[in-house]
Amino acid sequence: MKAILTTPPKGGVKITDIKLREEKGLKLRTLRTGICGTDKEIVEGRLDFARTEIGNELVLGHEALAVVEDAGESNEFKKGDIVVPMVRRPGNCKMCRLGRQDYCEDGDFVEAGIRGRDGFMREEFYDKEKFLVKVNDRSIADLAVLTEPLKNVMKMVEIFNFQKNRIPTYCDDSTLKCKNLYVFGTGTEGLLISAVFKTMGINVIAVNRHPANETVAKFLEINDINYLDTSNESLSSHSKKYKMDFAIDAVGSMDIMRDISLNISNNGISILFGTSGQMPSSNYEFLGNLVDKNIVVIGSVDGAKVHYEEAIEFISNYGRKRSLDKLITGIYKPEETSIFTNKEKGEIKKVIQWS
Repeated sequence: MKAILTTPPKGGVKITDIKLREEKGLKLRTLRTGICGTDKEIVEGRLDFARTEIGNELVLGHEALAVVEDAGESNEFKKGDIVVPMVRRPGNCKMCRLGRQDYCEDGDFVEAGIRGRDGFMREEFYDKEKFLVKVNDRSIADLAVLTEPLKNVMKMVEIFNFQKNRIPTYCDDSTLKCKNLYVFGTGTEGLLISAVFKTMGINVIAVNRHPANETVAKFLEINDINYLDTSNESLSSHSKKYKMDFAIDAVGSMDIMRDISLNISNNGISILFGTSGQMPSSNYEFLGNLVDKNIVVIGSVDGAKVHYEEAIEFISNYGRKRSLDKLITGIYKPEETSIFTNKEKGEIKKVIQWS
């Protein structure tokens, strides 16, 4: 069968034939896989923690949609069911045993297509039913490949809802409509964050360092999300007019964290998602602002099974209304491996169609 391989940590990418390794669980046929920045970093040899499961090559892919070919003795799934496989698989710590490997205590986990486990960019694979999430609404089959990146957002919602109750953060009418959330980054993850939090009644401002391209601008318009181009207006100037109550960094730049600390309102909440490894130019002087303003700063990565389920529910309820299909800007064949290294005009989410 065809599979897309890399050689971590050196990187590279190729498509080749490999033998299907039979394992315990259900036999699945891959329908679609998404490409994100993590895949590109592995291919470019920029992700030091990427590692293989067997041998010196790793099957790429952690965003996937598949169909059950053989359900075996499963009582939950049957042949023909559409499913999304989970990325992170638990180790043996307490949180992993509770099904919250997204909060793993000792790092003893593996992640499909990233570290220690072959991914989903192959025609077929086996997986255990406890790591599969069913897509009951078949009308969203074309959008369900967005479940994996969207589950990260649903975890952020969980964190946000918990933190905002520590002090009175609501408006006078007990809503959030007078509050502003600044979302840094307009890639797939940043746009999904903006769309989800907009449905919660918050005023969302997407932020980037350049004018929005036509695709992004259209998506923001459809979702009634404001845009700040910091090459045109500074963050400090804008936040004086529209105070920054909450902020989410989907880029991974410590300089953005510094900018957030300088401009966020007292008692604000900041969630960090991106992990680009960019270092600050300010020698961490911004840390004093976090203390002085009582800012909550939380790192967020991955998600639990419940977040996958919530992501699928969101796609079913809002996928068409929020035009999530506009985020998929290209559908490619597995053989077109240049998509891992070439960035196309207006690109947001590239998807590989397997069958």
